[in-house]
Amino acid sequence: MKAAVAHRSSIDLARFVAAFGVVVAHAYASINDWVGHLALGLFLILTAFLAVQSAQRAGGSYAFVPRARRLILPWLVWSAFYRLVDLVFSHNPDRFVPLSDPWTLLYGSTIHLWFLPFVALAMVLVAPAVRLIRGPEAMALACVGVAVLSVPLLVLHVQGWLPLPLPQWVFALPLYALGLLLGIAHPMGKAWMPALAVAAMTGFAVWYSGSMPWAWTLMGSLVAFELFWRLPIRGRILPHLGQVAFGIYLLHPFFMLVVYKFMGAGVNLFLAAVLCFAMSWAATALLRRLPLMARVL
Repeated sequence: MKAAVAHRSSIDLARFVAAFGVVVAHAYASINDWVGHLALGLFLILTAFLAVQSAQRAGGSYAFVPRARRLILPWLVWSAFYRLVDLVFSHNPDRFVPLSDPWTLLYGSTIHLWFLPFVALAMVLVAPAVRLIRGPEAMALACVGVAVLSVPLLVLHVQGWLPLPLPQWVFALPLYALGLLLGIAHPMGKAWMPALAVAAMTGFAVWYSGSMPWAWTLMGSLVAFELFWRLPIRGRILPHLGQVAFGIYLLHPFFMLVVYKFMGAGVNLFLAAVLCFAMSWAATALLRRLPLMARVL
């Protein structure tokens, strides 16, 4: 097995920038959004890539169950938090119904939390990928397999037949798989193999979706990842930026409500995104200093 490539500080910056992209996308809430898809795609690739690096450092071992539990805890905590926010501030008459939609069991009290149970389940792929993809031939087969698997997933995403959060999950799985492939391919010096698979997947997505902006997510996320990976930067603040990215993702819907509450619905959307991002960043940095909160951020 090839050794894991060393962690680079630019990856911390990539996570931070991806968090900002998610906040911007949620502020604008456009049906033609590409910023949010690109930011989410980068988040998913980085999540899988870093998981592979962890497994490689452990000689191929990856403790799935305890790592999944670490994601379930924040999912439960923030589901309870956003449920309380909804009870206090929402005017929806159904807000007091405990389970009006059974599918919410897959993501919690607010849709942006779908990311946590998805990653908790997807992590089961890390150890098999690291154990089985050990050479160029296995990498080529894996790339073909991911490209073929992406076809029905992208069709399901386009057709809109699935209840939430399944559209998010079928969209996310090829991106997470791409992160796994990149984590193994980079130490091999074969990063071009996943890139070819991405080109095929993107071509199909663009054709089948009628060239919707989100269809370029796989290619855009791959390019963004490779650019950040090659960025020769260092700095003491960069690890901090990587550490707060997850918390910003979790907290930003609450601070979006705060911004609109005090500035009104007519606030400039980019200003709203910047203020929301800044408050989420500050709150995450503060809360991470508390031992109990650090476990859920």
